[in-house]
Amino acid sequence: LTSRNVVFALSYSGLTSYLVSNIEIALKAGARIVSLSPAGALVAELSDVNIALNAYRKSKSDIFIPTGRVAMYVLPDAVLVLLTARVQQGS
Repeated sequence: LTSRNVVFALSYSGLTSYLVSNIEIALKAGARIVSLSPAGALVAELSDVNIALNAYRKSKSDIFIPTGRVAMYVLPDAVLVLLTARVQQGS
């Protein structure tokens, strides 16, 4: 990684320790960080730009996955479609 790179970090909770460690490594290398995580979470705080996704809900069940996580999977597709359209337009 160099200062010419951008890391796009996705975090449903904004607290995942291995992701935080990888962001710190990328920052030391000079990379810019764009994240999709809850506002105010550690991942958001470490990022140059954060797209706030405040859908995180703690679950008391080990097998229940909150439906708010669906947005985490759909939004990157939408972002990539928009970026691709911008690149094709020459912007």
